[in-house]
Amino acid sequence: MYVDLYHFIRLSALGATATLPILGAASARPQVAPRQVAGLLAVATAFHAFAYIHNDVCDLELDRTQPRRAHYPLVRGAIAPRVALAIALACVPLAFGLDRWLVGRSHATGRGRGAHLAHAFLLLAAYNRWGKRCPLPPLTDFVQALGWAALIHYGAAATGKPSRLTQLLVAYEILLIMLVNGLHGALRDLANDAARGAHTTAILFGASVLPGDRLRLPPGLLGYAAALQLALLALPISGVVANLPGYTPAERVVAAGAVGGVAAATVALLVAAAHDLGDPIGAGMAHLVLLLSAPVALVAPGMAPRARAALLAAHLLPLLPNGMTYDALRWALGFRMRR
Repeated sequence: MYVDLYHFIRLSALGATATLPILGAASARPQVAPRQVAGLLAVATAFHAFAYIHNDVCDLELDRTQPRRAHYPLVRGAIAPRVALAIALACVPLAFGLDRWLVGRSHATGRGRGAHLAHAFLLLAAYNRWGKRCPLPPLTDFVQALGWAALIHYGAAATGKPSRLTQLLVAYEILLIMLVNGLHGALRDLANDAARGAHTTAILFGASVLPGDRLRLPPGLLGYAAALQLALLALPISGVVANLPGYTPAERVVAAGAVGGVAAATVALLVAAAHDLGDPIGAGMAHLVLLLSAPVALVAPGMAPRARAALLAAHLLPLLPNGMTYDALRWALGFRMRR
């Protein structure tokens, strides 16, 4: 039962969702109240459940031919599609109810904050419905990216007004989703997606699976990924250099060390993977964790202690039961041993 619940609402990915409104809230007002943090986490969890359950319902026929998802409860028939859809749709009023009850009106009107949350739901619903059916998949990747980024705007509206730091975080999230959906997710499901006529960014650029399950990555796709990755490295560094969070000298040193450390680890990973990929799943997960860590490293040093603890817990705890986290550790350790 617990394993089915874990896969049904995709708990392994919850951290990537839960951190977004907290980052947004801290970008507008670092001293976020504990009740607001709890409310933002609750709303993010409801949104997360909607996004992934609705996606699984929309892609069910495709997922039934994907061996990696054979154990998912929807694919196995343990949960009926209509029941899953009802649960997903119930998460929408639940999120708005939790927002009104736990987050409160704060400095912004409930209507303005609710608009950002509504945009997030609508954009993710649009992506789930047409994401792998649109002949121009970077467009639907962008729609999905805007949906996740709306959670950052929602968090900022919960505590104050959007700042330059808010805009940087929004830009980072958009580029992150474009990279993760266009490369990580698309390459993971490449063989099945191509066989079933799905449209993804990797397929659009001409990626294919060679004998021995080796991937052929065309120069265009590599260039697309490199451009996104360079921008993702530059944005947090520029945030520290410009001191967008308004840090004290001591906080700025901590942020510079954290952001610089994540950036250095990301570059080292990419160099190592280019030299000897070995385990693509482990390397990909390690890359994903670093991508998700950069905005946390930028924002966390200036937050109130309890809010910072909640942000770090939301970021790290969902990784612990995720088997791919340990694939990433084994890949990193294995590469070092081979060297």
